Amino acid sequence: MTPPEGFTAEEFLALPNLPRHTELIDGGLVFVAPQRNFHMAMIDFLAAELRQHVPSGMRAGREMAVRI
Repeated sequence: MTPPEGFTAEEFLALPNLPRHTELIDGGLVFVAPQRNFHMAMIDFLAAELRQHVPSGMRAGREMAVRI
């Protein structure tokens, strides 16, 4: 059950057994459908392009928890 004020990023990251495609948006849990082939191909393409242009000493990653 979502708390009335929503989840914090720390609480979200500590939640056990969430489905793989769960996102935290404005304090609420959003269950995203698995990607289709086109979506996965675009992610691969964009990640490859980013890796070619990333500044020295930095890395380009994909599909990971990001705290903004």
